[in-house]
Amino acid sequence: MSDSTKADGPQIRLNKAIADSGYCARRKADELIAAGKVKVNGQAVTEMGTKVDSTTDKITVQGKPLPKAEKYYLLFHKPAGYVTSRRGGKTQKTIYELLPKEYQAADPAGRLDQDSSGALILSSDGDFLFKVTHPSFHVPKLYEIVLNHPLTPADIKRLQTGIRLMPEDKVAKMSKVLADEKNPYRYRVELLTGYNRQIRRSLKEIGHRVQVLHRVAFGPIGLGKLPEGETRLLTEAEKNRLLSPATQPKQRQHTAQNKNGQVENHDQQTRKPQTNGQRHQKRRPSTP
Repeated sequence: MSDSTKADGPQIRLNKAIADSGYCARRKADELIAAGKVKVNGQAVTEMGTKVDSTTDKITVQGKPLPKAEKYYLLFHKPAGYVTSRRGGKTQKTIYELLPKEYQAADPAGRLDQDSSGALILSSDGDFLFKVTHPSFHVPKLYEIVLNHPLTPADIKRLQTGIRLMPEDKVAKMSKVLADEKNPYRYRVELLTGYNRQIRRSLKEIGHRVQVLHRVAFGPIGLGKLPEGETRLLTEAEKNRLLSPATQPKQRQHTAQNKNGQVENHDQQTRKPQTNGQRHQKRRPSTP
């Protein structure tokens, strides 16, 4: 237990650590904490909101060690109309209404807003969630969007260069912007960051409105034939593939439009210069 989140792993609230272990629900955990029946590293803890590292801190409840939480890794096909939260408003539905009972302790790797749909990764493994969501690990997310009118070359350049979002005062970039050859209003965009409503807000800044936003893939994991509203467990191989981008060198991407007005994408390794022929070789977006 420490005063702040460590760089090498996330900390969570003590009541959540207890709930994630399957010992009891969070509300009951709060009661046990308030009653002084929970100890962390041998010291009684009664302060609500105390944070712990469940992988290293020794937690006991009523004198017994906290059970080890079962770790599982899920792919969920989120429908539009649901919030990525355990608590919705009076008229809001949450994704937890659709998740099987045995997976209710899972937390999402980032969020999709209420109006968005697509691939959502969830897990009970806090360290895994930390790795796949932290910007330094460069796990890409691929989205399909439909706009109210087409992007211009200047729009694409701004999205690639970055648009400053407030109040975070952060520069939000799209690492790829790929046009649909058949529908000028449809694009595939890739993000390496995950600011709140980043795509919608960035496009609004340059005068566009997102009409449809669907996450096609989270890292190398695509939806495949998973029906909307359904969940499946990731395989061990998929979990390892999802973590593998952390070991890959970061790449820079830029897009341009060819003489036919189609968007082309060019990738370049940060430490390995490409030849002129390689820089201008047309790439096609990968199909998840």
